[in-house]
Amino acid sequence: MTDDLSASLPRDEELRPSKPARQPRDPAATLNLSMLTYVFVTLVFALPLVIFPVAFFDAIGIPERTAEDLGGLRWVGAVLLAWAISGILVLARPGGRAIFVTTGALQFTFGALAFLYSWSIGEYAWDVWYQAFATGLLIAGSIVLWWARFSARKVLRDTLRAEPDAAA
Repeated sequence: MTDDLSASLPRDEELRPSKPARQPRDPAATLNLSMLTYVFVTLVFALPLVIFPVAFFDAIGIPERTAEDLGGLRWVGAVLLAWAISGILVLARPGGRAIFVTTGALQFTFGALAFLYSWSIGEYAWDVWYQAFATGLLIAGSIVLWWARFSARKVLRDTLRAEPDAAA
């Protein structure tokens, strides 16, 4: 009799609310996050170089005389600014622009590797805080961009090609 009674009572598992299945992250949201990261990181380096290069070099610990000599590197900031704008264009219309995401991922990866290499051989003129900040920022940015590049392949495909059913 007690077996019949215990069989009719709900078990603990039945009383607990079940956790909803975790939805996979939307590839478009992943791409948007990565491109916002790309634009932000690129602007972190671009804007100071374009607007006030000598003050920027001085702020990161380069001696004043050397900073004045490096002030002519404003063009590097302009190139980075153009890349940031390309990131905004990918955000606006991602279809067919996988090459931009791949190039951004390569840019951050090679930048991080260059910072790591120069750090390993002691080849930097600025403060250690900037070396660590730039290295960490580029490593994190490259991880996010590669993650988005591979997870958002369908979003990045050229959406302008006619579908077989749409052409008929």
